[in-house]
Amino acid sequence: MRKNLLQGRENYFQNLSYILIYKIISIEITKDFKITNSKKFLNQVYKYKTDSETKDLYDQWYLSYDQELANNNYITPKRCSEALDRHLSNKNGVILDLGCGTGLSGKEIILKGFNQVDGTDFSEKMLYKAKLKKIYRNLFLLDLNNNVFNLENNYDAIIAAGVISPNHARPKALKSCLKHMKPNGLIIFSLNDHAYNDIGFMKEIDSIIDNFKLKILEKEYGEHLSKIHLKSWIYVLKK
Repeated sequence: MRKNLLQGRENYFQNLSYILIYKIISIEITKDFKITNSKKFLNQVYKYKTDSETKDLYDQWYLSYDQELANNNYITPKRCSEALDRHLSNKNGVILDLGCGTGLSGKEIILKGFNQVDGTDFSEKMLYKAKLKKIYRNLFLLDLNNNVFNLENNYDAIIAAGVISPNHARPKALKSCLKHMKPNGLIIFSLNDHAYNDIGFMKEIDSIIDNFKLKILEKEYGEHLSKIHLKSWIYVLKK
């Protein structure tokens, strides 16, 4: 009798703890939802200067990210996937979506028929949204400004759509990618107008291309975020 009573009390407190945890998670999601629905983030993303400021912004933005970018005609992920399709005929090639965010780029890659796509991002909340899309083989938490990428695989192509920029992933991220590329692998990345017009930033990009003897297969200028009149260059490099 006493044993059953104790067991009953145990179950009661265990269930109570589950309820409390659920409420805490619900409150956190509700708070995030209110934040993301009461402010816009796109006009802030090019202003932040530190890695921690940028990460904090994306951690708040994750719930409304897809919709806000769609509202501003974000076309760069599609342009990068089209470039991938032009230069990689093997649909079973292993692709890394660098700085994948919520999975907008990964979705475009999958639509081109590629079926082995991994993704990385520095925001756990962005990765959470990306996981819900069920398009990635693996997802990794990775800060692109670290000197070393701890990745287990080598890739036929690495794509960084809307990622390489002065206030986000710096040029050294491209150099870190080279260690994880297969022979004759591809790096496809975009540089928006802000990045391309930054002389010091472009010197670093050009230096990496020259020093590692990367071949430029394609360099195309086009739309990036047309609603805010921002364009980007798409580079396709071969190792």
